[in-house]
Amino acid sequence: MEWPPSKAFLIAFMPLLLLLATIPKLYTIYERRQIRKEPAFAAGTISRFETGQTRYRKRVYRVEVRYLINGKSFTEKCRAFHSLTEWQLHSLLEKQLPVIYEKDDPSNGVVLSTEEQFGHFGFTFPDSLIWTRQYFY
Repeated sequence: MEWPPSKAFLIAFMPLLLLLATIPKLYTIYERRQIRKEPAFAAGTISRFETGQTRYRKRVYRVEVRYLINGKSFTEKCRAFHSLTEWQLHSLLEKQLPVIYEKDDPSNGVVLSTEEQFGHFGFTFPDSLIWTRQYFY
């Protein structure tokens, strides 16, 4: 059986396409490892939120968290539940969340808003952040 030229081309380049699709995830893993080598912490403040959509057309909120290191402002984002109301989102503004970042590169940071994120870095989830369970995933 002989493949049509278009399918043969697709099959020949499938490994390359798969590799290109994994590069962003591999880079994220690399960044997280860099944070684990020399971690530092800061208190971030929720400054705003934006609405977006997932690949599956679900509405999602991204919460922007700003933190200051040596007088310089940095921003990271985390996801909030899509079922939150406008009132709930506005009530999050100016709340503080911990941010873990790479000591040598403060722009490489992660907002620690869920138990899972704390677990990725080997920390236990503090009782003082239980309120975040109803907002973030």
